[in-house]
Amino acid sequence: MSLNALFDGAAKGHMNAVCITQDHRVFVAEVPVPVPVEDEVLIRPAICGLCGTDLHILHHGFPGSVYPVTPCHEFSGHVVAVGGAVRGLREGDFVAVDPNVTCGTCRWCRAGRPNLCPHLAPIGVARPGAAAEFVTAPARNTFKVRESLGADLAAMIEPLACVLHAVESSQGVKDRDVLVIGGGTMGLLIGIVCESFGAARVTIADPSPIKREIAGRAGIARAVDPADLGEAYFDVVFEAAGVRRALEHALKRVEKTGVLVQVGVHDAEAVVGINPFQVYEREIRLIGSNSLADKFPAAVDVMSDISARAAVMIGETFPVWQFAQAAEAMAAGRGIKTQLNFL
Repeated sequence: MSLNALFDGAAKGHMNAVCITQDHRVFVAEVPVPVPVEDEVLIRPAICGLCGTDLHILHHGFPGSVYPVTPCHEFSGHVVAVGGAVRGLREGDFVAVDPNVTCGTCRWCRAGRPNLCPHLAPIGVARPGAAAEFVTAPARNTFKVRESLGADLAAMIEPLACVLHAVESSQGVKDRDVLVIGGGTMGLLIGIVCESFGAARVTIADPSPIKREIAGRAGIARAVDPADLGEAYFDVVFEAAGVRRALEHALKRVEKTGVLVQVGVHDAEAVVGINPFQVYEREIRLIGSNSLADKFPAAVDVMSDISARAAVMIGETFPVWQFAQAAEAMAAGRGIKTQLNFL
C-alpha cells in the first residue's frame, strides 16, 4: 500500500490517537498519520496491552515520558508500509514490536544491554505508542510472528521478554525453590517460565484471591496470600509487585546465598529500608532487572511454548478509545492482563 493511498483512507493523512497530558488528562485526538523514515515500518495495531508503565504515565508521570504521550508499548499488528531501506519485512506481515528504541552504538548497546542505553526512547513513553490507528517502529525492533498465535498473545511477547531477562538475571532457577511476590502479568509469567525452566517448586504470593485463582488456572500449583508464607525461605525471590511493602517482604524471604531479583517498577522517589547486616550475614544477592534487554527474539519462540498457560491471563478487553475505562479496570485489579482492541 502506498503512503498516499493510506493517507487517503485515513481522513486525508490524519488518524485518531489516545493522548495523555502532563496534568493527567486523557482524550482521543486527531493527529497526523506518522510517516516511516527509511529504516522504519508503519504498523496498524491489532491489540495493545496495558501495563503498570501506562498507569504510571497516566496517574503519576514516568521518567523519560514526553508529553502529550500516546501510550501503549505492548502490541501486535500488521505492517502497512515500509521505509525504503527496510529488508525482511513487507506489507501484510503480522508482527510484534520491541518498544525499546536505542542508539545501537553506545557501550551498552554493543554489550547486548540496550535497555541501559542512555539514549533510550521507548515507544509509548518517549515516542508515540500503539494506542492509535497507526504507529511507526524501527524495522530492527519489529519481529514477524505466526498469525495463528493470535493478536492477544502476540501483544504479550513484550512482557514475556522482560520476564526472560529477569529469570536470566537470577543466574538460574533449575532445581531451585522460587518465590514470586506479585501475581500480575509479570509475576504469573515469571512463575510459568520458572516452571518450564526446571524450578523445583514455584510459589506465587499475592493478597488478591482473584489473582491467586487465575494463577491456579494457569497451572501454578501453589498460589498463596503473602501472610500465609510463614517462616519459609526461598533460593530465588522475584519481587514483581512494584510496591514498597512487597519489596521489604521479599528481602525477608531470601534463603542464605539466595538471590532477590527486583522486577517491579516502583515510583522514582520511593525508598526502601534494607538491613545491611542481614545481606552480609546471609550472603544475599540483590539484582535489578530493567525491561527486556535483548530477549525479544527469544520471547517470540517461548510464547509459542507457553501460549495455552499465558492465554488464561487475558482478561477484560476494551475498545482502544475507552483507554481511561480500561486503565480504571486494571487499577481495580479485576483481572490480570487488560487489553485494548481496534474493532
